[in-house]
Amino acid sequence: MKKYTFLIASFVIFVKIATAQDSLDRKHLIVKIAPLTIFDIDNTFEFSAEHSLSKNNRWTLSEQLGYGAGVANIWQEESSKYGNTREHYRVKLEARRYRHARPDMTGGYMAYEVFYKQVNDRINRNIGRECENGPCNYYENLDYPASKYVVGGTIKAGYQHRFKNEFKKNTNFVFDLYIGLGIRRVMIDHKVDVQVSESPWFYYGGNEWFGSFGSKDRAYNIPHASFGIRFGYFIF
Repeated sequence: MKKYTFLIASFVIFVKIATAQDSLDRKHLIVKIAPLTIFDIDNTFEFSAEHSLSKNNRWTLSEQLGYGAGVANIWQEESSKYGNTREHYRVKLEARRYRHARPDMTGGYMAYEVFYKQVNDRINRNIGRECENGPCNYYENLDYPASKYVVGGTIKAGYQHRFKNEFKKNTNFVFDLYIGLGIRRVMIDHKVDVQVSESPWFYYGGNEWFGSFGSKDRAYNIPHASFGIRFGYFIF
């Protein structure tokens, strides 16, 4: 509960910053949710605020925050062992340029996004020791924290549409659809020296599954493709 309170408080601060600066056009502020992130392998509930950066609303800025718990992950299986300690955090900052200057921030756009994600968990596994010359002499049980850090950038193209009512009048509800390509840097930190052996007799407990931390610290770059939808509401 404290984590959700912190997340909501952070979001309120973002909104206040967005609406308090004199340099921003206060004409419009849209609050959005991103429902597809609930189905991510590192599931999060995410919401964002989009506001103007120019008087004609052609340039906008969005701040997005997300939090998720492993116990709520719909993809978890017995082998994946998402536990009560697994948590996911996401922060995104997006600068958007609409193709046409419109008073209500709708239509096609290009966007430039920077991204940060952190996954925290605890790992419990049995590590084979003294395995260099044959079968391991003994196994050590380790229980320790581990984290995954991801940073990256994405270029996106999308379209934002404002819903109309039965009288063909604009409502305060919007639909936002986008696709994008980018790159991410993934860094795994096991917090302890696991001392992984190259011996074929070496054994460590825990299955390798998509989204796991693996057996040792590492860092690598991967390409990234994104697709998403958001539903939003005009605050003003």
